[in-house]
Amino acid sequence: MSVVGDRYAESLFDLAKEENKVTQYLDDIKLVGEVLDSDPQIVQFFNHVLIGNDKKIQLLDQSFKGNVDQYVLNFLKLLVQSRRIRYIDDIVKSYINLSNQYLGIEEGMIYTPYELTDQQIQDIEKAISQKENKKVTLKVSIDPSLLGGIKVQIANRIYDGTIKNKVEMLKKELLRK
Repeated sequence: MSVVGDRYAESLFDLAKEENKVTQYLDDIKLVGEVLDSDPQIVQFFNHVLIGNDKKIQLLDQSFKGNVDQYVLNFLKLLVQSRRIRYIDDIVKSYINLSNQYLGIEEGMIYTPYELTDQQIQDIEKAISQKENKKVTLKVSIDPSLLGGIKVQIANRIYDGTIKNKVEMLKKELLRK
């Protein structure tokens, strides 16, 4: 993450605390991140120097007005006007980290060889949250090489219940003998 991204994220986070909308802004900024990640051409559009700020702001209004808090939308417009929109990925990541620390949430990843239902993800989040003694939110990454089961990674902790891991452990055990 960049220093510029961290500073802008801290400013938005301070505003969110002042307005008592940390969770709402977190949802809004995640939405912004998802929209920008969904299409690389959107990011290119905002980073293009020959496209005027008025067109960029118009696209922001069309995309986010009514979908995000007005302060978040104004924040995005400020980034366009100050030519800092190129730091939006860093700002999103930094804001999510600040909010998660403030709210006592830890993010992690579920690695699985197959798609999970929303209910399965919620059940896994609940089980891991109890084990970690804090709220945990998980994103899913599909990895067919795992064969079966799941692996959950939170920061530097890994819970590995995959068939691939069990086969590797069995292989090590057999080679030791």
